Parts: sequence; structure tokens; C-alpha cells
Amino acid sequence: MNACTILAGLVLGLPAAALGCGACVEDKIAATYDYAIVSQAAARHHVVVFAAVEGPGDPARESRELRKAAARAKGVDRESIRAADAPHALSFALDPRLAAPEAALSEITRAAALRGVRLSLIRVVR
Repeated sequence: MNACTILAGLVLGLPAAALGCGACVEDKIAATYDYAIVSQAAARHHVVVFAAVEGPGDPARESRELRKAAARAKGVDRESIRAADAPHALSFALDPRLAAPEAALSEITRAAALRGVRLSLIRVVR
């Protein structure tokens, strides 16, 4: 953690540890990362979307429902869908000409219809 992070925490009234080091984000990406999918997506001019899953329910059940919803979402490559229960994350390849990453995540969230579950965009790999 650098001095700027600590200073920002003091100014905002947050403990330095609350600002985080980014390891959680990297863990969520690593949990669903598949080199072959990233390579295939790049060759097809698609992107790979990585999202954090936040919710109060059973992570295994939520992952199953999110995979099903993602398979029906516009522009998502069905074979590329990956979900992890711990850390709770989702990833998939997407044709950006058919849907923007944020729009795909919104569609997946609506289609899964899981009360209290939210998908947050972590990273888009082009």
C-alpha cells in the first residue's frame, strides 16, 4: 500500500486496509480465467468480460442460474461461460458488435432473476 492510498484513507476517514490492494479483484479474474477462451475471443475480435457476483444467497445455486442466463444473453459465446463460487465471479466471451459488456451483465442479471444478486464489471479483455 502506498502513501497516497493511506493519505486518501485518512482524508476520507477510512482505515487504510478498507481501500484494498486489488488482490480480491485479481482473485475473481483468476477464478474464471481460461487462456484458450481469451485467445479464441481475440482471434474472433470478441472481448472477454469478467464480473464480480455479489449476493446474499447460495453461491453454487447463483452460479448455476447465472450460467444459464448468460447462455441466453445476446452476443455471449455459450462455450466460454465460466463461473466460480469462491471467490464468486463470472466470465464469458462477448461479441461487442451485438452487445456492450455492461448491457450483457444487465441482461444476465435480469434473466437470472436472483433476488439481491448483482453483477459488477471488473475487467474487459480485448
